[in-house]
Amino acid sequence: MPKDNQGGALISGGVGNFYTVATNSSFGEMKPGVAVCFTADRTNTAGPVLSVDGSEPRQWIDADGAVFAAGDVMPGQIYSVAWIASGPGGLPAWKTYGTAPASVGKAVAAAAKLGHTLVSDANYQILATDVQVGVIALTAPRVLSLPDVDSFPLGQDLVIADESGACSDTLTITIQPGPSTGDAIGGAENSTLILFAPYQAVRFRRGAANLWIRL
Repeated sequence: MPKDNQGGALISGGVGNFYTVATNSSFGEMKPGVAVCFTADRTNTAGPVLSVDGSEPRQWIDADGAVFAAGDVMPGQIYSVAWIASGPGGLPAWKTYGTAPASVGKAVAAAAKLGHTLVSDANYQILATDVQVGVIALTAPRVLSLPDVDSFPLGQDLVIADESGACSDTLTITIQPGPSTGDAIGGAENSTLILFAPYQAVRFRRGAANLWIRL
């Protein structure tokens, strides 16, 4: 089963009852068996819809296959959902298959939000204190430079994502090692990575000296 399950480390975005999730798997076509685990960042005021990796928004339903009532989505709660071909009205939907205690989800969400750096339509030098960098507006190709890897905390994830939904083959986000650091991104051609699709994301960790590991 294709899935992106990071223990709720993915945090929902979007506005109001429209929830979005950007995975590290960059799912293509949504089909039965595609599943994702994420932490809700807010409650709902009506039946919610969900879009994963920029896919067409579909109704998000509970484990019984019913539409969530207002207030049923709990901030900080971890939700495991899967795409089904036939939900309410015979239309595709995201069905909830499991949850985790809110206390766990809240801890994950709090940690992520404390380190959520927003970049609006600009090049950006990522800091060693950043843990989640989101590009929230994009009208031209942009470059994000990684910090010196040897200054980044061991065991800490660094997540970089397009949160604008505008990323494309022409509006790209290039991720490169910091200037004059001598660092490299393992497995990356010319030691750079390029995001080229809406809501695409990548996750790094510090490796050996001068090495960024892509997870």
